[in-house]
Amino acid sequence: MDDDINIRPFDYNDIGRVYDFKSPLVEGEYFALELTDTIPSGSVPVVDEDSGMCIGYLYGISGVYDVYDATGEYLGKYELPLVSPLIDPLDIILLGGWFVKNGAKLTTLLKGGGTSLVKAGTIKLTDHLISLLRGRLKIGLSPRTLKFTPKAASHMAEAERYVPITIIEKAIRYGQRGIDTKGRSALILKRYIIKIKKYRYSSKIKNLNGKNINEVKEYTLEVVVDEKTWTVTHFMYK
Repeated sequence: MDDDINIRPFDYNDIGRVYDFKSPLVEGEYFALELTDTIPSGSVPVVDEDSGMCIGYLYGISGVYDVYDATGEYLGKYELPLVSPLIDPLDIILLGGWFVKNGAKLTTLLKGGGTSLVKAGTIKLTDHLISLLRGRLKIGLSPRTLKFTPKAASHMAEAERYVPITIIEKAIRYGQRGIDTKGRSALILKRYIIKIKKYRYSSKIKNLNGKNINEVKEYTLEVVVDEKTWTVTHFMYK
């Protein structure tokens, strides 16, 4: 990817800032980390719509589920509180995975592609579990808050460029080291490359059993960062 990048427009001299990004991805799209442990076939993702990131997986029946973090590590069992006992949460989950919506006291789960079935029995996860899953995304990463130059930050509003901050941090921590870039101020910036996966739940594509499935595409993400100030100056995947 080195030959595809024009470094001249990079705003190296701009001061990095901390941003509160919200995912601009269309409904049903999300990113997920590579699994380092095996999860049961049929496990479904818990996707944080604010970040467009899979934060964990659920597997089970009748409202009691095994919980796995975003890398597939088993965390324990969890019972989903149901407002109505007439509907099995798994029936809704199998329609497209869970998408986390922020609520006042509880985090409400809505299936991708619509909310009609959810209205028949509201499914909720406690803030404790959601906080646990989100917190585990930071394991092994720097405690510092990643900053972005204004130009790099502007791309986070574009659905075709957006990448969750967690994945950008993973690229910096675990990605392949690329060729360093020299900015206009002679500052040496580090370049990292990592493979990423982007998922899209499709209501049109079905497997041999007639169930909807997730489309998955693999991309190569490149991140350019000033490690002294922990500021991202450029990122792009293709």
